[in-house]
Formats: sequence, structure tokens, C-alpha cells
Amino acid sequence: MKKYLLLSLLTTSLLLTDTTASACTTLLVGKEQTTDGSYIAARTVDGHAQNMTRLALHPRLEKQRGNYISTQDKFTYPLPMTGMAYSSTPDTDDIDSWGDSGFNEAGVGMSSTETICHNEQALALDPYIPDTGTSEATMFENILPAVTSAKAGAARLGQIIEEKGASEGFGAAFIDRTGIWYLESAGGHRWMAARIPDNMYFATGNQGRLRTYDPADTANYMGSKDLIGFARQHGLCPKDGPFDFHKAYILDEAKDHTYSYPRVWAIQHTLTPSITTTVENGAEHPVFLSADKKISLADIKAVFRNHYTCTSHDPYLHKNPKEPYRPIDIFRCEQSHILQIRPELPAAIGSTMYIAFGMPSLGLYLPIYQGANSYIPAYWEGSYTSAIWKYRRLQTLAMTDYNTYAPAIQKAYAGFEAATAIKQDAMEKKYLALYKTQPKEAKKLLQAFEDDVMQGGIDLADKLFNELLTKMMQSVETKYMFHRA
Repeated sequence: MKKYLLLSLLTTSLLLTDTTASACTTLLVGKEQTTDGSYIAARTVDGHAQNMTRLALHPRLEKQRGNYISTQDKFTYPLPMTGMAYSSTPDTDDIDSWGDSGFNEAGVGMSSTETICHNEQALALDPYIPDTGTSEATMFENILPAVTSAKAGAARLGQIIEEKGASEGFGAAFIDRTGIWYLESAGGHRWMAARIPDNMYFATGNQGRLRTYDPADTANYMGSKDLIGFARQHGLCPKDGPFDFHKAYILDEAKDHTYSYPRVWAIQHTLTPSITTTVENGAEHPVFLSADKKISLADIKAVFRNHYTCTSHDPYLHKNPKEPYRPIDIFRCEQSHILQIRPELPAAIGSTMYIAFGMPSLGLYLPIYQGANSYIPAYWEGSYTSAIWKYRRLQTLAMTDYNTYAPAIQKAYAGFEAATAIKQDAMEKKYLALYKTQPKEAKKLLQAFEDDVMQGGIDLADKLFNELLTKMMQSVETKYMFHRA
């Protein structure tokens, strides 16, 4: 996922070179597939366990001039005249980089990025543009404040790729009240994007998975003008016959059958258990698929908490860190987010990000509404008193004996999430009764709910940490008793 990561622990900053590239898992769901008619764009952000993810709010900026200048590399790009207010989830001291996930004031959401790789022939012809090309470190901040629709988000990213080049391979998702668009890069200066069908879902794990591209169908596809012509001209695909984006531009190698495709297989067999594919189907796994039953928010959470649970490939059940199948749920996950848009509701409550800090199976999903005006300090601090540190330290203790300690945490978090859902429903009904005639009161109501949920999550994590630490103390004491009795 990241090439350079800034780790902030109290006053100490350490620049890390990534040795765990190719991370993240993405799931995109059309509204006809969900139980409540919502659109969902969700992803795990897998990098380094030590990174201090925080929640950030960026104000609306008028009459901007000049360029965005990256602090992470040499990328620059013209600022939009008006930069809309937006939220982000950076994991560095510089909150204007590594935005990862959030919504803007227009209710548009963005999740970036899913690391993907391109084949050697495509890269030899159109190599990455290091330092000055767009990357995960900078794309979020140059797109979300500037766009009023998901399609415009994909188009702006495509424009940046063409003008500045891409410094790495990636996929990025954009969501609004009309649907979801997903873009995959195709080397240094090329790209394609597709609208996720409303009656389908899309899953990927570090693999460019888009295939069909129809430049005439502008309602569902976008891409570089020479995407097909370049591929045919240089032998990336046959001169005749249907164009296949994956075969032309994407790297597909043996290790994808243990690193990438098992995750796609796990998601598809969870949501569509009637399917008969195996992991070895590789690139032939369906790109878009319909679920056997409507998908709920709980189903999405379960997908990201999946580690081939209770199977022979479960690394935690079998205490096997060398398990060849890379699970969706991993300890070095920095955060997992679920961007949900319910089109029939006002954006303030209809655009919601559910975020779990750290490892999803030991994480607590908190609802963060687009209409929240502020976050309690622990969620935007990067220190040992921060929210992410409190959630992460509990997970670290639990991972010393996952099978013994995880169940109690999972039970407590499940109870909190269920109780929060009930409170959400009550709050939203009150909000809808107020927001047109008493907008200030509606905002106060929403903010009070947000503050309560955020603090409640921290309080529960602290309680569980103390309980687990007490159990571990008792265990150590029993093991090294040395008493006279």
C-alpha cells in the first residue's frame, strides 16, 4: 500500500521504507444488492501496525490559487478554485497526505488506494513516473475536495494520470447517491474506470480485475483515449477480437494464487455460496457477481473479519504465521472502512463511514456521519493517548493468544455495535423530524450522538484492555509463583 510511512509516536517520528507492499482488500456493492438499498464502498488499509491512523476534518477553502505541493514527493497539481470541506483518515503527521477514505460536503466518498501491479511488457512501454506522478500519498487530497460526483472523481483521477503520470499501480473507488465508480491504472499514463452495476458487487485483493471495456458506453465506462489502440499497437492484446483490460495491462503471476485470489474466492463464496469456483480459477473469477441474498452492513463487516475462519487455512486458529493463503483480516491492517450512502436520506446522515481501527476481527466499527462538525481529540491525535493506540494495544495483547483472548473482545464489540445501531436508528428519526425546520438543533443532536459513540468506543477498549491485562498477569503469576506453600 505505502512506499513511505511516517510513524508518529509521541514526539518521535521515524521514516519507514515499506517492505509489505501489495496490501488492502476492496468490496464494492450496488444498491440492488443491499438490504437497505444503499451503495457501499469498503476497503481494508493494510500497511504497518505502528502507524497512527487518525480522523481529520478539512475546512472549505474559497478562491484558491497556485498548486498543491506534496510533502511526500515532488508531485504538484493546480488547486481547485473552491476546495470543498471533506474528511480523511491520514496516518501521518501531515494531514494533507495519505487521505485514504472519507466524504466531502457534496456527499461524495472516496477510497484510495488498492495496490495493483502491471505486467512487465506494459510497464516497459509506459513506465511509472516516480516522484512527480500521482500516488496514494497525494491523489485523495487532489480529488475529493474538487468533485461533486463519483463519476467526476474517477474522471479527475484519470486526467491527473494522463497529465502527470502514475508513480505506482492502484485502484480507487468513488461513491455518491447515484452509484459507484472504480478506476484501475494501466501503467504510467493510462487507465480505465467502470461503474459498478447496481445489481452486482465487485471484490479484489491487490489484483487489477476489470476486463471488459466499451468506450462507446460512456454511462458505464471511461478510460484513456488510446487505451485499446495502444495495447493493440504494441502487442499487449490481439489486433482482432474483444479487448481484455486485465490481459493487456495487469500482472498475473503464480503468487497471486496464494496472495490475491484466495481473498476474492473467500468474498465471493461468502456472499454467493452457490458459486462453484475454486481458488485456482484465478483471473477467471467473475468480475461482477450477484449475491445469493441481500447484503447487510453486518455481512460487509464479516467479510473484512474473515481469515478463512475455522478452516485449514485459518492462521490464527492454527497459530501458523506461515500460512500460504494471505487472509483478508491481518494484524497490520491500519483501519477498515465502509463508506455507505443511503440515497433517500440527506447527506449529513445518509453518507456514513463505518471505521474500525486496526485488525477488523479485533476491531470496533464506529459510525462516522458526514454531518459531524468535529471529532473528540483522541481521534485526531497521534500519540499514546490516541484512539488508535488504545484500540491497537488491546489487539496486540489479544494476538499473543488469539484463540483464548479474541472471543471476549469480539463478544463485547458485537454488543456495542448492536446497541449503537439501535441508538443510530432513534437519532436518525429525530434528525429527520428536525433538520428542515430546526437545522441547528438537528446538528446538535447528530454531534452529541457522534461524541457519545466515539467516547464509548474508547471507554470499552480501555475496559477490555484492563480486563485482559489482569488475566495475563494472573497467568504469568501462576507460571512463576515460587511460593512456599
